[in-house]
Amino acid sequence: MKQLDELLDACTYELEIYSISYSMMGQMLDKEYIKTRIEMLRLSDIFIYGGGYLGIQLYNAINQYVNVLKIVDRSGKALIDLSDIPVISLEDFKSIYKGQEVIITPIKYYKSICLELSKFVSIDKIIYLGEFLGGTL
Repeated sequence: MKQLDELLDACTYELEIYSISYSMMGQMLDKEYIKTRIEMLRLSDIFIYGGGYLGIQLYNAINQYVNVLKIVDRSGKALIDLSDIPVISLEDFKSIYKGQEVIITPIKYYKSICLELSKFVSIDKIIYLGEFLGGTL
């Protein structure tokens, strides 16, 4: 019975992740809302952490309003090959980072990414995608 409960908990968690991701992708299609959030947060030069679908969607949603310096991904590449989106590895990011905001897009790994980034990025410069979109952690 315990294994079944654990399996159900894992499936529920994964379903919640997909549901939240789907909702966020929809919010990022609203150009006026995105523009308002950028102005409210006073963003100008930023990095996006995460080369998955949410990171790519965020890049496309905000690139016309702010200077997205690069997308940072541990692997150094995006999930899909898009030559017009600049992607760098975490190690390369460490060598060029100069105090800009970083928006973390992976929902599932936010806490571990935040912990890793906080070693060299001020915690007040780290923004979770949910925060950027007006939600919370």
